[in-house]
Amino acid sequence: MKRMLALSLAALIAAAPLSAAAQDRGDRDDRGPRRDRSEQQERPERERPQISYSEAASIARSQAGPGARFVGSQGIQGGRYVFAFERDGRVFNVSVSAYR
Repeated sequence: MKRMLALSLAALIAAAPLSAAAQDRGDRDDRGPRRDRSEQQERPERERPQISYSEAASIARSQAGPGARFVGSQGIQGGRYVFAFERDGRVFNVSVSAYR
């Protein structure tokens, strides 16, 4: 008898966090202007619009400054375009976010 009581009490305790999580999800359906703005800010990078390679190269050229010579590109690494430039015998990288 004590074993059945302990098992039923353990089942109730285990189910309590699940029912609380289900109640939390119910509040997420309300869509207001404030909610839409916060969702846009928290979108993962893979859902944000990606800029083109040429647009990123143009941004990198402006960040490299005058007198910098384009050496090459390493493509996209971790959500960023990486470009190599050379100035005064030094090679340096300029990274540009791949997303708007």
